[in-house]
Amino acid sequence: MIKRTLTLIFTVCLAVSAQAEEISVKDALTPFSIDYRSEYKVGWFSFDIDATRSLRKVDASHWRMAFDAEASIATLKESSDFILVGEQIIPVNYKYRSTGLIDEDDRTLHFVSDQKVVEDSESKKTISDQWQDGIQDNLTFMLQASIELANGKTEFEFPVFEKKKSKTFKFKVIGEETVKTPAGSFLAIKVQQVRSSKKREIYAWFGKSEGYPLLKLRDKKDGKLRYQIQATKINL
Repeated sequence: MIKRTLTLIFTVCLAVSAQAEEISVKDALTPFSIDYRSEYKVGWFSFDIDATRSLRKVDASHWRMAFDAEASIATLKESSDFILVGEQIIPVNYKYRSTGLIDEDDRTLHFVSDQKVVEDSESKKTISDQWQDGIQDNLTFMLQASIELANGKTEFEFPVFEKKKSKTFKFKVIGEETVKTPAGSFLAIKVQQVRSSKKREIYAWFGKSEGYPLLKLRDKKDGKLRYQIQATKINL
């Protein structure tokens, strides 16, 4: 009887230990594929593009995120390969390509964390004076924001490398509200990107659900819309 009891206790302990280990290695990110309608404003002209934002796990620690928007008058493709260490995203490679009405210079950036430099393949330059702890690229910062929100943070910030230099992006939770998108109505957390200039207003709505997906983003300048995306289909 005693032997059987000890065996049962040992088995339960192993099960609890295994469960704890599973929880401890659970990823802070959730793979997804979300379709969006992207609205751009270029001067007096505005146009819509259907786009897809996706996240997939490549292996145990490597991930890839992509944003693809394409139409006859414009295309935009971004991708980011990064490492996830605990709840911290570490960018590795970032690519940006666009044509047509939203044409900008190509960008291919390599984040070399052990040397704390960013290598720009287009200009053949190594940028060594812009590295900061927790640095993000132009795609991963929104994912890192999702992680912070999942942890209950109401204010947070991190450096984001854009084009040739890094800038500190600050965020503040405004509150919870129901946001209506073409994909449906969702309970969301409304987040403001805090900026020194009040001319520019950027708000993002993250779903209050697994993965805290980006449902909507709106960028205005002087009260006029510059850019907006809204989810049309969500696959988690």
